[in-house]
Amino acid sequence: MKYFFSLSRWVHELVHSPLRVFWGCLVFVGVSLLLNGSLLRLYGLHRDEIRLKVQTQQVTESLVDLEKQLRQAQDPAYLERQAMDRYDLADENDLVFVFSDD
Repeated sequence: MKYFFSLSRWVHELVHSPLRVFWGCLVFVGVSLLLNGSLLRLYGLHRDEIRLKVQTQQVTESLVDLEKQLRQAQDPAYLERQAMDRYDLADENDLVFVFSDD
């Protein structure tokens, strides 16, 4: 019985101190957020945001490279040079060396 009286006195003192009530509520909210997993989900979302920003930056850089290649592909001189390099062709004014396998 004495235990209940001391407990009620402690609760009475706690309730009549606004700062203690504030800290008690703050601890309760923190513990409840940890137990239901909200903080872990929030951390996971933050990680996903960072990952998506990096992927977006990579895709943007890739898009810039592709646009550069597209502009080059519209240049006839570039297309001619690529065809000559790819298919081992020579221009009229190019000097061609032929080596034997002997």
